[in-house]
Amino acid sequence: MKRYLYHGSIVPNITELITNAKSHDGKSNVLYLTDSLPYSLFYIWDSKHNLKKGKHVTCGIKNGIVCYEEQFENQLKRFYDGVSGYVYVVKNSDDFRQVSDRESMCFSNNNISVSEVIYLPNVYDEIQKYVAEGKIKIISYEQVDRKRIDNLYKHISDRIVKDNLLNTPDCEDALFYRTFFPEAWEDAKELNSRAED
Repeated sequence: MKRYLYHGSIVPNITELITNAKSHDGKSNVLYLTDSLPYSLFYIWDSKHNLKKGKHVTCGIKNGIVCYEEQFENQLKRFYDGVSGYVYVVKNSDDFRQVSDRESMCFSNNNISVSEVIYLPNVYDEIQKYVAEGKIKIISYEQVDRKRIDNLYKHISDRIVKDNLLNTPDCEDALFYRTFFPEAWEDAKELNSRAED
């Protein structure tokens, strides 16, 4: 069992981490943390990258290495360069349980006091340090299988139509998809107009 757990946030001055995330089964509120400091960096998320339904984090941990997969060109840089934030450190304890089928992810049903705070002036620079050390692997947009990208964009287009985002283009989710997935947005417009014919 690792001695410390980590939680990334843009919010300053947190002294206690609160159970404000929905559990994977949706039945309770929990607090999620990771025993991988590099992984916690991807949860330092600024307001211009908000999604109403959660953070758009496209990475996981395999055999101790964080694997980040871009879904559009320069995603990593566009999401994290110039973003500052904090890694909140807590002591691992019996309060935490492993998330099933998720390497290095833990949760607690209790609020937990912060032991230490690490301030990061630029999250992108910190990620690059861990890339150089081999602790983070970046799979660039150009390296991702085109079939996976096509399926993802189709899924996003369907969601845009299903959630009626075309009629609320200034809401958080619509702005997010229009900004970062413009092709999917245009496809959704086409889908919508075909459905109306």
